[in-house]
Amino acid sequence: MEVKMKSERLKKELTKLNAKRTKLSKFLSKQNKKTLSATQRELLKEQKQAMTKYAKVLELRIKNLEAKNDN
Repeated sequence: MEVKMKSERLKKELTKLNAKRTKLSKFLSKQNKKTLSATQRELLKEQKQAMTKYAKVLELRIKNLEAKNDN
């Protein structure tokens, strides 16, 4: 797969992931102890952290691909 195509695919994936992270953040900020159990809140927080880490990795991969493409 061409580097530019890979980079574009990763950017689309990152955009979708960031949209989902934003929705999850908004959802978590609106929840209280009555709407979600403590376990569910903690699991969703863990999920958000994993999504954040995944987004950072995607960003690094995009930067790396684009740097290689410039050489």
